[in-house]
Amino acid sequence: MTLTELFGPVRRAEWWFWGVVLAAMVLFLYPADESFFIAHLSVADSSAQLAQYQSYLWHHAMVLLVFLIPLLLMPRLGIANQGGGLFAPGDWRWGARWTLLACLVVTLPTWISAADPQFQAEYPLAPHAFSSPSLLALFLFSYVLYYVGWEAFFRGFIGYGLVGLGYAPFLALMVQVALSTIIHIGKPQMELIGAIPGGVLMGVLAYRSRSLLWPLLFHIYVGFINTMFCWMQGA
Repeated sequence: MTLTELFGPVRRAEWWFWGVVLAAMVLFLYPADESFFIAHLSVADSSAQLAQYQSYLWHHAMVLLVFLIPLLLMPRLGIANQGGGLFAPGDWRWGARWTLLACLVVTLPTWISAADPQFQAEYPLAPHAFSSPSLLALFLFSYVLYYVGWEAFFRGFIGYGLVGLGYAPFLALMVQVALSTIIHIGKPQMELIGAIPGGVLMGVLAYRSRSLLWPLLFHIYVGFINTMFCWMQGA
């Protein structure tokens, strides 16, 4: 029995799509991880806090690289982009309205969760960033790069890509939610659970507004206030 007889006809673009998805997630979990930097790239006489700080700069930059490239390669892989202008505003009136509302809704729950011992143990990711304004600014800038890569991959390459391959938008939405939630395993319990409605919300923002800008801005907002709230309550 041939593979075609076993699985049915599979287009070349679909092989490319799933190959890239699997490769990107493996790269995310190993060479892009901060533990790779600590093990192989950190300077031997660096303090533990400095090495941790540098490892997250590495992680954020590598996530941008690993997750943005698939989105940029979509046309060459024969995958239609159903996302309009990507990080262009798209339907900005709708996107801005619902993104602002979502940001308002999550602010209080984020403040409450920041007092949770699991969040206190996890965040801020690099306490050394709070040693000086310049270190904090660089860390937050790297965090933006991280979220650009994240949204480019999950809401862009996977979400837009599956729709471009002819799959229903709901299936595309749930695939990216499932994969992005799996990557949250090991995070605080409430963050893992929150990744499900958060992934749905950001998928809807991306698909309805035809832009990755609005889920990106929402994700940055949540990441920044979570970092600051955890630092404020743990200080």
